[in-house]
Formats: sequence, C-alpha cells, structure tokens
Amino acid sequence: MKKLFALLIICFFLSCGGGGSDDTPPTNPTPPTNPTPPADDDYSGCITAVGSETLEVVTWNIENYPQTTSTREAVLDIFGEMNPDVIAIQELTSQTLFCDLVSGLTGGSGGSVQFNGSNLMLGYLFKNSEVTIITQPENIFEEDTEENDDAFTAFRRPLLTKIRHMNGTEVTLINVHLKCCDGSESRRRLASQKIKSYIDDNLPTENVVVLGDFNDEIVDMDDNVFQNFIDDAANYQFATMAIAMGGSTGWSFPSWPSHIDQILITDELFERVLATEVLALDLCSTSYSNQVSDHRPVLMRLSNE
Repeated sequence: MKKLFALLIICFFLSCGGGGSDDTPPTNPTPPTNPTPPADDDYSGCITAVGSETLEVVTWNIENYPQTTSTREAVLDIFGEMNPDVIAIQELTSQTLFCDLVSGLTGGSGGSVQFNGSNLMLGYLFKNSEVTIITQPENIFEEDTEENDDAFTAFRRPLLTKIRHMNGTEVTLINVHLKCCDGSESRRRLASQKIKSYIDDNLPTENVVVLGDFNDEIVDMDDNVFQNFIDDAANYQFATMAIAMGGSTGWSFPSWPSHIDQILITDELFERVLATEVLALDLCSTSYSNQVSDHRPVLMRLSNE
C-alpha cells in the first residue's frame, strides 16, 4: 500500500526561528528498541477511502516520532492505507529521521519540517499526484520573543503553506501545536487571538484551514480559549465541533480522554466540507498506542465547489 502515497520529491528544512528556546533538537537520535509489530495489525478497517475528486486534509500528532525502532514501518503502512492529499504532522523530533521516513514511501520522497529551537517540530507531507505547492511551508510569528512572553516563543511556531488541488481548489494551511497543559491557558488564548488577527489581516478572502494539536477543548463553557473564533461564526467554524460535542469514544486523544486535535475553517469553505472524522487506528492495532502515537489522526474531506 505504500506505493499509493506518492509525495512531492522535496525535503527541505526551515532554519531556526528567532527568539526560540535554547533547547537544540537531536539531529539523528536513536529510537528506543521495541519488538516488531504484530503481523495481524491491519489499519485498513479504520481508514476511510479517499478519491481524486476531493481534497483530503489530515492533522496528526505522531507523538515524539519515532517512539520505537518499529515505528517507521508502522507509520509507512498507515500512510499507505490513509493516502490523503496533505498530512499536517506534529511532534517530529528529528530532521534526519523525518527524511528517512518519507524516503521509504515508494513513488517519491519528501515533505517539509519546521526547526525553530524546539524539540518538537511540525511538518507536512503532500501527495504530488494531486497537490501542487503554491507557497513553500514557512513559519509565521517569527517576531515572538521570550522577553515579551509571546504566544509562540520557545514553542512550535505555526507552519503555513498554500496548495492547489487538481480539482482547482486552493487552500492555505496553518499547522499548529499550541502549548499544552493547565496553567498555559493564557498562551493558548493569545495564540488563538494572534492566529485570527493574522488571517483577518492577511488572508481575508482565502480558503484557510488551521489544523493541528490545539491542546484544549473547543466546547469548554467556563473558559474557552478559542471563544474569539466561536463568537465570529460568520467567518470561522470548527469542522471538528460535532466530534468534540459527541461521545468520548470518538475523540482524538483517547488516553485522557479529550478531543484536542482540531480543524478550523474560514467561511469560504463552510459549504464544501463533506465529512470530518477521527480515524481510530488504535481499534485496529493493539500496538498502535505504544508504537505509533497516543493521538488519532483527524481527516477532513472538501468538495471542489
């Protein structure tokens, strides 16, 4: 199945962003050892078929990739089965190991990875048979500084790219990994405000998708750090809202459980969302959680009109 996921033949890295932390990511760490995954793992039953008529976008936190020496092969199998047009990835630990991963995808190798002074990088994978990159992935909010206690300082700066699907759809993607945990609500709230202002000021009429690990609920009634988007319902909509409001068995972070992996769209795309779903890969593999990730991928499918 790996041959189905043909990627743009490119592997480049963005340089360290200004104002980042002093933590230097390992360039070629050695993953911990782990037994080969069970032969009966079959992810096909947990993955929805995709098609060339629609644009499929996935966000996936793959938890400190790679967790084990067998993670790479498992991820290659999943990518081959999933086969979407774009995957926005969070928690890459190494440029070298990311390039090694994409080089294993038969039919092409490539992608892009963020490197800005954090030990958890962001990246994209593109299916070159259906997607053309218009704007090469680039970090935004490089001006954030530790001295000013800004939203993205020492954390993962958003990674922006613009693509065109073969059906003519053009989309600007913003891959995010917001600061986690209790006590960081103010950082996530500020990040939410800054991202919205950036889109309002720079991309007011474009098809925009913000996706990634938001590290917070979007249905928090007491202190919702994303309330600015929810209040502007004429211009923004969480494509993952129905999932977040649904039962916990369908959420993206089952170990908590919570739904913190989100996809946010602008009004230009409201009528074009055909489906948004969580791919519960852990239900098709007893080794997924320990071998691949504690997060499930989230997929959105867009029509061409």
